[in-house]
Amino acid sequence: MNTLANIAITLGKTGICIVPDFLNTHNTQAILVDLKALKKSGQFTRAGTGQGHQHTINNHIRRDEVFWLDEMFANMIQQELWLKINALKQALNRELFLGLKSFEGHYASYPRGGFYTRHRDSFHHDEARRVSVIIYLNPLWKSKDGGQLRIYTPEQATDIPPIAGTLVCFLSHELEHEVLLSHKNRLSFTGWFKN
Repeated sequence: MNTLANIAITLGKTGICIVPDFLNTHNTQAILVDLKALKKSGQFTRAGTGQGHQHTINNHIRRDEVFWLDEMFANMIQQELWLKINALKQALNRELFLGLKSFEGHYASYPRGGFYTRHRDSFHHDEARRVSVIIYLNPLWKSKDGGQLRIYTPEQATDIPPIAGTLVCFLSHELEHEVLLSHKNRLSFTGWFKN
């Protein structure tokens, strides 16, 4: 079920879609190498919460670092990732009429002991974020490593292990979620389609 149209249809019906092996091993490994090179060169920064003058860094809410990607300055590996993201945006607009116009995204690195408490991805004063997208980059991840994404729906909480190549997308303004305590370095590409 990894055709883009099926992803959009599932998202429209349930508000969430999980696709194992959305990226193949080669693509996942290439992105992982790119992320690690940027991390090693010191280009990641501590992640915070809020926008503008309300932006704060709080170790009790989240413990991760990010590197924001810019399509205008993307290297070859990032360009391939942007192509996949833009194709997914087209499918979401075609199937669900969401009117998505842009995407913002970053590489994310949670260290051992990293987490992100329960929250929504859309801001109270700005609901431009419509669909949250995560692609995991962690090969050989085991359940004991923690770091699951827990998504809360009205019916239940669903835990998703951050296994390499897995795509998760969900409605940003509707579903609360959190990153459970990670017991080893947890890596992903995370972003939001916006109106």
